[in-house]
Amino acid sequence: MITITADANQEKLSILDKEIILNGPPSHLQGKIQFANRQEETLRVKSIGLTDKATKGEAKEILQLFFRLRPGEEAVKRVRHNLPIATAPGTYQKYISVGDNRLPVKVIVQPSIKISLSPSRFSFQGTAPGTIHKITLTLENLGNLPFKIPALRHASMLDMDLMCRAFGTGFRSVKDEGVLSTLDVVTENIKSNMVDWVSIKLKEAGQTIEPGARQLLNIRFTVPKNADKNRDYSGNFRFWNREVAIEIKSHVVENVAL
Repeated sequence: MITITADANQEKLSILDKEIILNGPPSHLQGKIQFANRQEETLRVKSIGLTDKATKGEAKEILQLFFRLRPGEEAVKRVRHNLPIATAPGTYQKYISVGDNRLPVKVIVQPSIKISLSPSRFSFQGTAPGTIHKITLTLENLGNLPFKIPALRHASMLDMDLMCRAFGTGFRSVKDEGVLSTLDVVTENIKSNMVDWVSIKLKEAGQTIEPGARQLLNIRFTVPKNADKNRDYSGNFRFWNREVAIEIKSHVVENVAL
């Protein structure tokens, strides 16, 4: 068995394509290559090299493969390749090294909008109306396009016992009047206990973060005026295609006579 790598024995491997195309976002380029084994031994293909020039030279990138070809066998293999995540969209010309031959490889990098946001869950104390809570998030641009930080319009916040209380009230207050009457009571209870939208502001809204960069985000939100300081609340807000969860525990300190 002969092992093919980017550094050894590539001249023993045959590629039948005249041009190879790899297409996709930088972290997930895909394509197909038709290989052939013209040797009398089985080939174990582990990797082949990619260069930026048509002339012979050291491979700057490696295509990881991992397959075998029996003597005389031909096979089409799907290949995957990764470039740095900040690689700009566009078409790049590269070459595969197979012995002394350099086969053209057209690499088409698609636009990619991708972010990382952390942490994704926060806990606070204090549900009195008007209480202000602050959050600091880390935003990382994992795409290859500049990312404009969006404005946050509002967030939702629900009493943790909202549904339990509503259905409990509905089933207990309506005895034999049917399902619809029960659901009417449930609906009215939910409406009467649901708090307003949470006012939320993002200081860095409108700024642009470049590919590969990180930035801290400062967010503040205010507990709605019709919240109950004795109840616990949970909710979330959307930041582009990510969600951040929030839990707020009521924290009431009673005056205790000593």
